[in-house]
Amino acid sequence: MDLRLFKTFLSVAKTENITQSAEEMNFSQPTVTTQIKALEEHFGVLLFERVGKKLYITDAGKCLIGYAEKLLGTHRDAQTALQEFNQDKTLQIGLGTAVAAHFLSPILQEFQKKMPHVAISIEHCFNLPITVKGILENSFDFAVVHDEIMHHKILQFDVSVQKLLWVAHPSLIDQYGHEVWRHPFIALKQGSVYRKIYHSLLQEKNIRPVLEYSDSEAIRQAALNGLGVGILPEILIRDSLNEGTLVAFEQVPNLEIVFSVIFHKEKLFTRTTYELLTMVAERANCQSPFLDYLQTI
Repeated sequence: MDLRLFKTFLSVAKTENITQSAEEMNFSQPTVTTQIKALEEHFGVLLFERVGKKLYITDAGKCLIGYAEKLLGTHRDAQTALQEFNQDKTLQIGLGTAVAAHFLSPILQEFQKKMPHVAISIEHCFNLPITVKGILENSFDFAVVHDEIMHHKILQFDVSVQKLLWVAHPSLIDQYGHEVWRHPFIALKQGSVYRKIYHSLLQEKNIRPVLEYSDSEAIRQAALNGLGVGILPEILIRDSLNEGTLVAFEQVPNLEIVFSVIFHKEKLFTRTTYELLTMVAERANCQSPFLDYLQTI
């Protein structure tokens, strides 16, 4: 029997609504109805009763819930166990932002010490659609992004909140002083997530950036060269601040950006992928249900 029938059954049992389950499963309503009927015909019992417009689960349906959960759980365990025989498995990770590499680096170092036989391939995506496409086509096991993803097939969990600091080269401070609004500004191009965070502030102060770039690393280099003030994630410029090659302004608005993990909602994680995601969840520096979610699958 197709195990997907049990997955559909559990969805309908939870929602008691064919339409809602169809949306959740990304099926048509007739498909969900047909799958439920197939189960009923196989077992020879009625699993749901409809009274008017309301759907009610029968006693037989309630009895089947536990068995369906065990069947699906055993199937997941079997797939996970058998994946471990593939020693050539490579974890595929998509990065929707280059800054995410700085967040992942210490986690990946620890992971590779724990599982040195697992190869990791990281792909920097030029834009959000490429990242989403990689998730939907199973090119990535998961991805790290700083955009909010609105797609019914993708799950998203916040894992890190990073401060955005206003920084400049010390020579620029000597030239323009400690009042940040007197300085020339370097910014990301309009439309980027970072730019959206501070764009209204620049408009309010009637500031037009002297330079615009498409990535944060280019802004960091421009700031290091004394070309203007950059607004950058703390994780990206920590070393420069410690070395004194960049100075952070103090009397400025507090800004932050959130990094999150995304993956396909029907993705079956291997033990190695699960292990890495658990390490990411355990190191989250923000309120997140991610670890609780991982412990339920």
